[in-house]
Amino acid sequence: MNERSGLNLNVNNDGTSDYENLVSQILARVNNLSPAGFEQLVTDLLIRMGYEVFKNAKRRTSAGAIQGIIIEDRPGYNPIYIQTRKLEKGSIITSWNMQSFGDAIERKAGRGLMVTNANFSKPAQDYAKEKRIILIDGHILARLMIVHNFCINVREVVEVKSLDPSAFRDYEI
Repeated sequence: MNERSGLNLNVNNDGTSDYENLVSQILARVNNLSPAGFEQLVTDLLIRMGYEVFKNAKRRTSAGAIQGIIIEDRPGYNPIYIQTRKLEKGSIITSWNMQSFGDAIERKAGRGLMVTNANFSKPAQDYAKEKRIILIDGHILARLMIVHNFCINVREVVEVKSLDPSAFRDYEI
């Protein structure tokens, strides 16, 4: 059992683990979503993760538009600007694809979060570091969905408990 994923890591007949199969199933479903459906899925996942998310009410006219904002702290001093990019299966986001979003973040002196079902090229990853953009690709998105039980059915949970004798040391006065 893998503690991080909560899944049995038995190897199946095709050489994949249960975890890898679940990631593949999630990615297949995500790849079939419309861009609007993908944006809503990401927003709902971020809310499940405990973030307060405000969607941008303005109609987006460019690929670099900010689609939402995560408020990282209660007073709202640390906003993180969100953009989702739903692409065709096998696509790669390049640094060129990210420039307008990076420029929008830079104008606001903020940080960004770009979420995609695709992958990021090495130059895009380097650009993101420079522009303070956090990248979540399809595989990371699927893992976050698993960890937060988002769009996931939990079939079985087993908890085995035992006494922790060291926990009582502070109480033995």
